[in-house]
Amino acid sequence: MTGVLLFSLFLVQIRGLIISQNNVKLKPDKNNIVEYKINKKAFGFQKKATVNVTVTCEEDLRRDLDSKTGKSLALFRCPAGIPEIDPVEYSNSCANIGVYIHSSKEIRYFGSVENDEFATLILKEKDYDRELTVRVCSINAIFLNQGSHLSTDQIPIPTNFIVTLVVWMVLSFLWLVNALCFRKHSNNLHRLLSALLMIKLVNLILAYIFWKELDSRGRWTLQISLPYILCTSVFETMIFIVLMLAGEGWCIIWENPRLLKYYLILSSSFFLMVLCYKYVHKYFQGFAIVFASMMIYIAFKCSTISINTVKRNISASNQFIDNHRLTYKSDITLKKRLNKKLRMFNYLQGLIIGLPCVLIVVESVASFLLVYNEWTRILLKELLELSVMIYCCALFRLRNFSDYNNISINTPYHNNVVLLTPYKNIVYISCERDGQDSAESDQT
Repeated sequence: MTGVLLFSLFLVQIRGLIISQNNVKLKPDKNNIVEYKINKKAFGFQKKATVNVTVTCEEDLRRDLDSKTGKSLALFRCPAGIPEIDPVEYSNSCANIGVYIHSSKEIRYFGSVENDEFATLILKEKDYDRELTVRVCSINAIFLNQGSHLSTDQIPIPTNFIVTLVVWMVLSFLWLVNALCFRKHSNNLHRLLSALLMIKLVNLILAYIFWKELDSRGRWTLQISLPYILCTSVFETMIFIVLMLAGEGWCIIWENPRLLKYYLILSSSFFLMVLCYKYVHKYFQGFAIVFASMMIYIAFKCSTISINTVKRNISASNQFIDNHRLTYKSDITLKKRLNKKLRMFNYLQGLIIGLPCVLIVVESVASFLLVYNEWTRILLKELLELSVMIYCCALFRLRNFSDYNNISINTPYHNNVVLLTPYKNIVYISCERDGQDSAESDQT
């Protein structure tokens, strides 16, 4: 379930706009009725919106426009949510769109909308007197909401991305100021988060360009859609990578990631499945779900191991200090440093656990309450990503770690030395009277 929710938020939902469908087969059903939905998802029409549909078939269509005999290839605009209705109910529930012949094989339907509504265009033909044949046609539809090709619930989307871009720019600025102030304490994890912020800014700019092109032209080009989808997929994949690396303790308790190649394999596979779902076939969604679920599980498992490792280090260091009768010169102790890391892992694990729960709520609201409110769905997705990034930036922000890097320990003898390494050991060196040196180490 987690994988489904994670992956479903990546998808860009687009309805209506300019529809071009070639080699459409209009097949009669068992009741000798042809019914074909031009836009599979309901399109939001504003008052005085215009509809222009052109149907071009391989055979002569003029005789099918004789409304007196009931033989007609008619176009209806039906309100969204109406189930399969009886043919006689079309006159009551659906509006018939005006029609004129352009040629013997081409029919154009045009009309305007009187009220705000979400509707589906249905091309319908019925003839009970003769056997209808399968038609092969091409359909082109243009929906225009007072100069905009977007549905009513999509019109605010470009503005959403502008506002979101400003918020992300503020977050990036604060992160940059923090990085400059404490740059000597920076590590690879902070650099990875900085790169993630830059990718998101580029993604938002591409998203705005993508939707503005849809708004003005009604269709998108590969030059715009491909970079947008690639950047979106890279950003979402890198969020998983950050969670897995931070959960393992990279740059926190380990200098180098121990399972990096497995992370790269999983994230690359997930990225590839997302692209295949977009451009090849929807069956690849199942594979993307599997890889997303595996990455969430690995992040949780690694964070659990890291928490147990830090707890063992706290116990071992306390025992080591007691056994050798060592004392600290200040209030900054090794236990305090390790407890800070322990709290960091606890907060990170809370994020990993809470993220699927929040996704369940967001997806439930989006699926059942916001079916025809797409700009709100996208806004919820952006708010979720922003919340996750703010949480990570606050958790891993740079601070003055000088006190923790200079822990001073008193030894009971003048010929003893204690060394604290950044990631692995406490090293205790004792100089014996006979000139021989001995050393002990303890894992921390």
